[in-house]
Amino acid sequence: MELSSDISLGKSEPSLGTRFWIFPQPPFILGYEQPDRVLLSILPDEIGDGPSDMSMYVADPLFDKEPYRFGGLPPYRGPQRRPVRSGPDRHFDSLDPRSRDYLGAHAYACIHFVLDVWRNYLARPMHWFFSDFYPRLEIVPLARWKSAQAGFGFIELGYSEVGDEQSPYALNFDTIAHEIGHLITLSQTGLPNTLSREADFFPFSEAISDSISLISFLHFDSAIDRLLRRTKGNLLLYNELNRFAETSPETQIRLATNFRRMSEVTSEVHDRSLPFLGAIFDTIVELYHRELVANGCADHRLLSVDLRDLTQNEFEWFRQSTATAFRDRPLFFKLALTKARDSVGAAIGAALHRLDPDTMSLGDAALAIISAADLEAAAQLEENFVWREIIGSMRARTGEGK
Repeated sequence: MELSSDISLGKSEPSLGTRFWIFPQPPFILGYEQPDRVLLSILPDEIGDGPSDMSMYVADPLFDKEPYRFGGLPPYRGPQRRPVRSGPDRHFDSLDPRSRDYLGAHAYACIHFVLDVWRNYLARPMHWFFSDFYPRLEIVPLARWKSAQAGFGFIELGYSEVGDEQSPYALNFDTIAHEIGHLITLSQTGLPNTLSREADFFPFSEAISDSISLISFLHFDSAIDRLLRRTKGNLLLYNELNRFAETSPETQIRLATNFRRMSEVTSEVHDRSLPFLGAIFDTIVELYHRELVANGCADHRLLSVDLRDLTQNEFEWFRQSTATAFRDRPLFFKLALTKARDSVGAAIGAALHRLDPDTMSLGDAALAIISAADLEAAAQLEENFVWREIIGSMRARTGEGK
């Protein structure tokens, strides 16, 4: 694979961090065939072979490994592949992204990237919830399994299969970020004492993990640029932002763009998580629109239209108007999206540690996020959580307007 050079990172000093290649989206997605070079905050001297460090390590089985179940937990004790080593300059951007060795390095880099993002939003220390038993997270980059999971001391990644093609989840940033999202959530809330799948904590965790993945993706500058150019600023189109864990160019596991209310979902955990996720996604998009209007990049009528019930004429008007504005002022669109991203990310990060995983309801979680948000984001979050039937109207609860 021919990789483009990056002068700004190519000569970076070791004190600035460590270079890796990351695919913001799976390489089978158009426009993402080449990875981005990123500079992780961890220093080269802090990374050993594997890669490994004080908080995580790659354990790459030499032979097919069955996924961990309740009867088995880390560390993996079977034969392993040779640990991946850095290049002569102590960085890892000399690895060939087509190589087998790259899978573990890519998963390791994605995990650090997500943690770098969310430490800022949490604004408080984050420790693995299992740290009293295992000081480090074990990363299994390829297991014989058509899925992925994170659990007590580990994350292991299988593969998706479409036709005769196998795509390892170790190259799927969305999947890795989602699984690490579960670990971030548990690091803040603690481990629930009940494992009842009927508890609201589990759909909440699924929704927040998808939100963590979505917001982390928006920290790739190149991905924001591609996203906005591809949609011409119209995030209502199906795109890489609202599709999660793509298994092929045409298919995905979940969509953030959904119109589900709590009265319409089943008891299945992932289905029950969709209204909460939809409220988060809607809020990011609507805050983005408000910023565009404030900067003269969109018509004020955009704020009075129900985006969930656009007519074809309204959608066409919106598409054309944003395309024209984006052509003339693309930087304002990028600034609007990053501001919306950070407003919602900061609210989620500040709310997580306030929740009790054993007693919380989805409504409790929604109220915690609203109370942690800035005024503009809080108003938008409340509106969307009410529409999704996750909470009742705050005005009604407080008796206002009587």
